[in-house]
Amino acid sequence: GKFFCSKSCQTLWRNQEFVGPKHGNWKGGENIHHKDLLVKNGIKIFCRICGTEDERVIAVHHIDQNRKNNKIKNLIFLCQNCHHLVHYHGEKIWRS
Repeated sequence: GKFFCSKSCQTLWRNQEFVGPKHGNWKGGENIHHKDLLVKNGIKIFCRICGTEDERVIAVHHIDQNRKNNKIKNLIFLCQNCHHLVHYHGEKIWRS
């Protein structure tokens, strides 16, 4: 029942209104920027499997798959494709 002057005004409102527990995808997690954490610790941004350096497709992977274990030794960069292969097809991580 809300009306907005533009799509951008609607987006601004929605991004302020539906955060944390109010967001549909909320899983009770912590608000940690894993990518920033790795970069601050001198970890180069590239996929540890295929080697791509395209930051648009890079994600952070939890090696032990425990999203609450945010120790640097448990976090690595993977591209979206390799990340999927690790989770669903048993691909091994081999680059350091």
